[in-house]
Amino acid sequence: MRRHPLKVLFLTSSYPRTENDTAAVFLRYLADALAARNITVHVLAPADGARESRIEGKVTVYRFQYFPRRWQKLAYRAGIMPNIKRSPWLWLQVPFFIIAMTWSLVRLLTAQKFDLIHAHWLLPQGLVGVVGASLFHLPLVVTAHGTDAFALRGELTTWLKNMVLQKSHAWSTNTLTTAAALTSDSSINQPRIIPMGVDIIRFASGRGDALRRACSGGRSVVLFVGRLIENKGCDDLIRAISLLPAQRQSETMLWVVGDGDRREQLTLAARDLGISDHTRFFGMVSHSQLSNYYAAADVVVIPSKLGSSGETEGQGVVVLEACAAHTCVLATNIGGITSMVRDGATGLLVAPGDPQSLSRAIERLLNEPELRKKLADNAFSEAEAKYSWAHIAGEFEKLYEDVLGPARQ
Repeated sequence: MRRHPLKVLFLTSSYPRTENDTAAVFLRYLADALAARNITVHVLAPADGARESRIEGKVTVYRFQYFPRRWQKLAYRAGIMPNIKRSPWLWLQVPFFIIAMTWSLVRLLTAQKFDLIHAHWLLPQGLVGVVGASLFHLPLVVTAHGTDAFALRGELTTWLKNMVLQKSHAWSTNTLTTAAALTSDSSINQPRIIPMGVDIIRFASGRGDALRRACSGGRSVVLFVGRLIENKGCDDLIRAISLLPAQRQSETMLWVVGDGDRREQLTLAARDLGISDHTRFFGMVSHSQLSNYYAAADVVVIPSKLGSSGETEGQGVVVLEACAAHTCVLATNIGGITSMVRDGATGLLVAPGDPQSLSRAIERLLNEPELRKKLADNAFSEAEAKYSWAHIAGEFEKLYEDVLGPARQ
């Protein structure tokens, strides 16, 4: 038996700012699921405005300010790397972000006793975690979520990532694909493969009838959910819809849920390809309403591809949300998606960056409702068995206990 409840500190560059915020919402689910296992979880994350500390359910969240509030734009919105790509001057905020997070971590560790630090993403949180763990002689667990594995491949950043993995007491990643991108150095220990999970009950309980009546015009619905950035591939999906046979195209609506720096470009693409009347951009949707969009859709498409800086899907949480919502999934054969979608069994897979193949697969699924149901049923059963948050939290608890060793028992 434990002598006292395990107390863990999360370090992250993104954490939901409100009840309905979707920014790294999987970390809130994980924190809540760990708290349900009698693990005390505190979170250190950047503020989107002024710094603050508050208790959210059973989780205590500390938010640090890293730049004057008016210009603090590095975190949130599209994400750190997409934000920098859109506004290169934000590189100037990176050192301030690292310094502010390190200082906030030192203050926290001075004021409170934690059993373990859990850093999410290798850079910069893993780097900050190495400093805190070394100064206060604490175990460090690091989780690579995907973008940190596939992007930032320069000499210096690769060395820093390897150093973080070598200094950590253990590390985890969501898929074998992400792990393979980080284990070329033989001095790095093998990771524990623990995917992020999904709230099965929330997404299985979506009600899409009213939304479909209001927004589909009686047509079939193809749904995209995600940030409107390069590697999410929404441009390929728009082109795929434009390549559908005329009759099928007239009977189909494309719903785009999400926002990002490519929204205007994608809106223009839909207009130029003549499918504006078949495309609706909803922007950001509150997390509480997202399940209704999945429930209203006939097919959820995840058209991810390799970004110009090497970004790709480490796991793809949208895949799990669609599976939990009992909606058929069509995705591209890239990154960690292949660990969740088995072609012809739990969904269909096509080559990334190939709108023609994507279009043919969309047409097939819309024309074959029995195939959609079979794939959706199989995917739901698999999500329920492998990806519930209770199961995932149990895997992380085992990892924590293994790192802490017999002294914790």
